[in-house]
This record gives sequence, C-alpha cells and structure tokens, in this order.
Amino acid sequence: MRGTGRGGLFGAGTRAGQLNRRGLLLGAGAAGLAGLAAGCSGGGAGGGRSLRVSSYGGNFEQALRDHAYPVFTEATGIRVDSIPQPAGLQFLLQLIEANRAGQAPMDLCISAPVDVMRGDAAGLWRTRDAAAIPNLANLPDAYVSRTPEGVAAVGCIGWYFTMVTDPKAISPTPTSWTELWAPQHRNAWGLAGTGAGPMFEVTAATFFDGPQMLTSEAGIRECVAKMAGLKPNTKLWWESEGSMQTALENGEVQGGVYFADVAETLRASGASIEVVFPKEGPVIDFGSWCQPTASTKTAEADAFIDFMISPQAQELIAKQMHAPPLIRGELLDLDPATRAGLALQTTPIAINLEARRLHLDLMVTEFNKMLAS
Repeated sequence: MRGTGRGGLFGAGTRAGQLNRRGLLLGAGAAGLAGLAAGCSGGGAGGGRSLRVSSYGGNFEQALRDHAYPVFTEATGIRVDSIPQPAGLQFLLQLIEANRAGQAPMDLCISAPVDVMRGDAAGLWRTRDAAAIPNLANLPDAYVSRTPEGVAAVGCIGWYFTMVTDPKAISPTPTSWTELWAPQHRNAWGLAGTGAGPMFEVTAATFFDGPQMLTSEAGIRECVAKMAGLKPNTKLWWESEGSMQTALENGEVQGGVYFADVAETLRASGASIEVVFPKEGPVIDFGSWCQPTASTKTAEADAFIDFMISPQAQELIAKQMHAPPLIRGELLDLDPATRAGLALQTTPIAINLEARRLHLDLMVTEFNKMLAS
C-alpha cells in the first residue's frame, strides 16, 4: 500500500510501531516535526473552521483524504488539512517535545495502543468529554482509552495481520496458521521479526489457550519455544513493511505473514499474492485518534472523531481501504463481498496489550535470543 507504514506493535517502519525501536533517541525534537506541519495537503488557504489531521502516509492517508474527509467537510463545514504522518517511536518522542514547547504540528493524529499509553504517561494527549462524542457508544470498550480525566483516545481504523501466499508456489491454499510450521515449507516464509510483534499472538492462539498466556513470564517462554520451530521455514524475518512487500513482489519468499490491506492492494495490481484468513483468525491491531494538548481545537476535534466512528465513515473505510471497521457489526450495512473480503465472519485474535505493558523487555529479549540461537 505504501512504504511508510503505520504505527503500533509490529516493527520498525511498520504500522505497528514496535516497542523495541533499536535505540531510537529523541532527535530533532520540535524542529523534526516542522516538515510535517508544512507538508499538509487537502486544505490550503481559506477562511472558516479547519482541522489539521495526520495519518500514516501513502495510500492510507490518500484514501482517507479522498473518501472520508470530504464527506465530513460537507456535513460540518470544517475543512480538513490532511498531513502524512510517519510511524514509530521517534515520531511520538518528537511530538511530545513539540507539544511541551506549545507547538502542535497537527490537531489530531493516529496513534497505536501502546503509543496511546506512552503519550498519556507523558501528558501528551488532551482528554475529552464522552458526552461530546455521541457515536462513542458505537465502539466496543476495547477501542476506547479512558483516564480519570476523560477519554484520551478513540479507535478509528483497524488492520489485519494475516497469512499471505504465492498461489503459484503454495497449493492447496492453507487454512490454518499451523502451515507456517509444516516441514515441507523449508526456507519459504517471510515472518515478522520483531520482539513484541504479533507472532506471539499467532502462536498462542494456534497451539495454546490463546494470547492470555502471554500475561505470565512462563507463558511467554513457552510461546517463544514453540516459535523456534519456525526458524527452518523462515527465509526473511522482516521488520520493515517495505522489505516484506519487496520480497513478495520479487518472489524471494513464497508467502508468510503480512498486512491484509496491503496484500490485497498488491494482488489487485497484479502481484501473485493470495490473502488467507486462517481458521484461527487474523490478528487485529488498530489506530486511535488522539489530540495533543497544545491543540486548542477541541470542538472541531470532537466533531471529527464523532463522524469517523459513525456507520457512514466506518463503511467508507471498509470499502475503500480494505480495513476492518471497529464499530459494532450490527450498525453496518456492508455487502456480502465486502464482509467476506474483510473476514468479518471470523473472530480476530486480539493483541495482548497487558502483556506488553507488564513484560515487554522479556518478550523482546526471549524472542531475540530465540532468533540468535
């Protein structure tokens, strides 16, 4: 879909903002975000109310800018200046420093769950009154971050991490994550090589009682021991979304694990890729709308967030971005083909955020030891 990726849990340069960011330090600070603010698009000069909104760059930002933001503007009169947002911890740290200096490069940004927690600990996010967002009731509680002061973050868009294969090389089509461990697939796969990434959830849901096992240190070690069985079958342990995309397009790997929406876009462009939703379910991650405290456009932000979790906006996201909607399914009017393409009939595997909060260092250490052994 694009090379810049999304923030969250899954790795450097990916949408999942892996927690072990290879020693990234607070670099350029507020100055490092100047280009972000200067690079806004979709609004331009003009009077009236406006809102600067940043989201992960490339097709992700373009799809929101082309399909969702104009509908919001038409309904509210609030212009959206759309800003491509980089992924990762460095962006978050620079945003924290800029915010402390009273400079907000945007009024709203997308943040993954772990970075929501990090930002909240640093006093980065403005909390909001739930009463100002009537559509908040559309979201399951898992997608709303609350503090004693109010709502800190509101889930806006999901994405699946699932199995992909080259149908010319892998036949018949796999139906289970267990295929990744099958001995006939030596040196075949590209798998997420990040120390707190979703291979934990894949393994826990496939061979154990589910991701809740990761809340204990013993469960983490048991899960990593099972992941060691993937090493003979893995040609590429990827951290960058772009490196896996290149490997898929060039035939360097026969498949592996990847983001469903990106893989679907590659398939539609002619690449030999099949998107597979295993019977155990894909892993789901999501991004949330967050407002830096230096931004004062509270009413505009409330209106925007409320629109983006409306059935209208969530249906647009599902159809135009191949992304699973986050609001309750009974509120949606999606055609059968869209539902099937998003595997909405399958219960996804949720990321165990509590495991990362409690045991992040252990997860990273044990995973890296496994890869090095």
